[in-house]
Amino acid sequence: MTLWWIGNLILLAVVAPVVLVLLNNLWKPVQQIGAEADRILAGGATIASQLDMLGGLIHTRDTIKQIGAGVGQYGAALDKIL
Repeated sequence: MTLWWIGNLILLAVVAPVVLVLLNNLWKPVQQIGAEADRILAGGATIASQLDMLGGLIHTRDTIKQIGAGVGQYGAALDKIL
């Protein structure tokens, strides 16, 4: 029974602090990963808000086609005049 108590004391005195040190060393990178994940999420939200503005490109494309057609008609009219 005495050996049992000596084994328990060794466990508490040696193994438990080693486990706590290892857990502490593991916890630091986990916190850094969490911070980086938050930054990535913020960047993704910014990109998503920018993508909402892409709907205006369709209107811009149609307007440019209309302007191009008008420029073509203007050029044809100039050819007839000159």
